[in-house]
Amino acid sequence: MTTTLKVYANDDDALLYWRPSQPITACRGFAIERRKRTAAGTEVSFLPNRMGFANEPVIALVDTETDRRPASKPSTQWPFQRFSWTDHDADSGDAVSYRVIPVVRDPDHSLRLLDGEASDWSPERTLGAAPTGTYRPFFNRAFVISQFMARFLAENHLTLKQFKQRITDRIDDSIRLFLSGGLRRAMLEMMDGDDDDFQVFAALFELGDAELVAKLTALGPRAHVVLANGSITKADGETTAQARTRDENDDARALLIGAGADVEKTNRFTSPGPLGHNKFLVRTTSGGQPVRVWTGSTNWTPTGLCTQINNGLLIDDPATAAIFLQQWHRLRDAGSAFPPSLVSSNTVPHPLPGNGQGTVWFTRAAHHADLDALRQEIAAAREGILFLMFMPGATGLFADVLARVGEPDLYVRGVVSELPRGRGDESRADVSLIDGRTHHRLSLDIVEPEGVAHPFAQFAAEVTHKQFLSQVGHAIVHSKVLVIDPFSDNATVITGSHNFSTSASTRNDENFVIIKGDRALAEAYAVNVYAVHAHYRWRSFLGRTDHPFNGLEDNDTWMKPKLESNARDLKFWGA
Repeated sequence: MTTTLKVYANDDDALLYWRPSQPITACRGFAIERRKRTAAGTEVSFLPNRMGFANEPVIALVDTETDRRPASKPSTQWPFQRFSWTDHDADSGDAVSYRVIPVVRDPDHSLRLLDGEASDWSPERTLGAAPTGTYRPFFNRAFVISQFMARFLAENHLTLKQFKQRITDRIDDSIRLFLSGGLRRAMLEMMDGDDDDFQVFAALFELGDAELVAKLTALGPRAHVVLANGSITKADGETTAQARTRDENDDARALLIGAGADVEKTNRFTSPGPLGHNKFLVRTTSGGQPVRVWTGSTNWTPTGLCTQINNGLLIDDPATAAIFLQQWHRLRDAGSAFPPSLVSSNTVPHPLPGNGQGTVWFTRAAHHADLDALRQEIAAAREGILFLMFMPGATGLFADVLARVGEPDLYVRGVVSELPRGRGDESRADVSLIDGRTHHRLSLDIVEPEGVAHPFAQFAAEVTHKQFLSQVGHAIVHSKVLVIDPFSDNATVITGSHNFSTSASTRNDENFVIIKGDRALAEAYAVNVYAVHAHYRWRSFLGRTDHPFNGLEDNDTWMKPKLESNARDLKFWGA
């Protein structure tokens, strides 16, 4: 009798799923041993757990009425009473392998590793996008509502307002670098290089991050930017035409113009109403030949990098970059209008070179052609649908996903941030959690984690929704990602700026790509979706129970029901 283990990875995380062949007598959980190889050498250690046994006193670094930040212990002493774990401590470039070992309680009350039922060491995985891959995904770590951030704010005596100012003003600050992760580094590298050997062509909804703005302005006339006016709300008594003269990106626009960049004063001033919602950048040679393109969900702001869950996709393919460059010129030529020629071009798919049935889509499109293409992908799912969505609306793609939730052989997991009716900005969100056949509407105002507003057991109190709204004020999940059948030969990834909504289809400037058959890419996005879903699945549980989790059970009765309740997850993830 042994434990089976599967390990998946992306640029920043390793996801472990394991399963014992049957419940283990006296088992108190599992220890996770990691072998990590870096340039400095190889380290073997046990992953720590921050949750101790319920019958033990709370161990805290600080213990006051408002601040209880727990210590941790190796999982040999505080084992994991679960069958999955994400190792957030592994970094891009690390080569890692793992084994999972049952921990049993002996009659003398000591804990012992049951090596005879341990998993084998997993094959070594190197975190990070393949440097020669065509499709290279990147993610941030923007879980502002988390135990990590609760401890960080307390240890540094920071208010949320001070935290937001810190990630805005101090571009080399450690917390900014941590939260933005590989996403920020990849965005900056798109604009790195020798002085005269390249140009960039960007179409951006928001531009407000000082570090990214500085990168663009440093390029001077080699930076060509179609810069929208953001999301404008009409003032009382103001006409739409008057409101459209205002610009949320005016500071960045002035800096670009002052640096000699190629940007117009009023190009794509479409808001209020339609949004110039793209976030793509094409890199070309000095002669204008396309080389690669960056797309995804990330707005070029401190909050886009650090406080919203976002992703970016680098497509290292000249032919695909050419498709986006052609769209850039269409947008530039359209000014602030939506001429029939632009809509007509958007209404047909652009085949993704070298990717079989893959396509690139732009909007606004006619006749919901883009949504029809997305619905076909949802309908074609055979094994699983994983997703992150922001504002998909009642008539968008979320309804199609929900329609398939009850199918017994289809695995559906995801998180949706959705604005309540009557709101037109990105400052307030409900959260819906799709967990198999169950649809839990958390109705969170961005970040209110029900059950974690006050400390309990080993958990520190987290930021409240009112604090976050008044001092940070942005979406909890901003990614727009669909992963369909990720472990099949027809693995499909869909991502871009498109919110999978009717308004994204019929009103805005948007883009998304449908990529087929790239299992490594699908795995990377699946790991990211899992991390977000697991984070809010726990908070969903706390919000729906009168008996908060107070620690590990010091018996073996936890295992059998947990194996039964996790059976669908374990099957899908191959454990």
